[in-house]
Amino acid sequence: MTGEPEDPGSRPIPGVPVAGWRRRWADRARALGGAARSRTRRFWTGAQPTLRQLWWTEEPATPVTTVDRRFPEPLVVPAQGQVYVFLVRVTFTWSSETARPELFGWYVDYFQPQATQRLHRLAVRCSVEVPPHRPRELHTALSAALAEDDPPPWTYARGEVTFTCEPDVTVHLDERVRRLLQPYWEQRIALECERDLARRRTEYARERDRRDPARPGSPGGKPDGAPGRSTQGPGPARRGPPPDASVEQFTPLEPLLPPPAPRPAPGQRPRPHPPDHPSPPAP
Repeated sequence: MTGEPEDPGSRPIPGVPVAGWRRRWADRARALGGAARSRTRRFWTGAQPTLRQLWWTEEPATPVTTVDRRFPEPLVVPAQGQVYVFLVRVTFTWSSETARPELFGWYVDYFQPQATQRLHRLAVRCSVEVPPHRPRELHTALSAALAEDDPPPWTYARGEVTFTCEPDVTVHLDERVRRLLQPYWEQRIALECERDLARRRTEYARERDRRDPARPGSPGGKPDGAPGRSTQGPGPARRGPPPDASVEQFTPLEPLLPPPAPRPAPGQRPRPHPPDHPSPPAP
């Protein structure tokens, strides 16, 4: 007794054999169910690779770095003596991987005053001991301070958003100091040009003296009366073959004398000799 109403169709009908049509249909249904399960199992096993390719998978988002450069107004810092100033021009390079592009500019505008104040404080500390006409010294000192005391990149964060900032600085003169230094630099440039011109003239003169032989009174030769050079003109020519001449060449050591003139017969007058040849001695 289970308390549930019995199915009147499950009871055997009087007059119908037990191995009737119900048993046949039950066996038939059992066989069809087993065949369907095996076919479904084979279909599912074969469809697994295709279904894995069709499954939706979310790939990890690739971080995108957004970069922006800002050029604020020059920073005015006092020079030595507190009379003149230096102009420090800076370029801020901002970058972030967590900020959305549409909010990137807002974050930069929010963080840039902090970076400007940070750089201004460092520049004032370096400039108070530098004369106003030496901007290179301030640039060197400021670069060293950035590298040692407060090395970039500077990091700023707000919530889950992180920004990095890299400053690039240059130092310029005060306009009043520039006007004072302009005559000095004009004179210095003129003197350097004159010195370079004189040096080039000397080099060209030396090169010309190397190409041409030295002559008395020439710029490359020695003046008259200088030691080591005769004032009577060039000396005798060098005798003998030159150093690079071959052995077969022949150069006489003494010049050849002219042949003796024939003696006149007794009673004849001697022939006059040309002026360029001396008269033979009398016998």
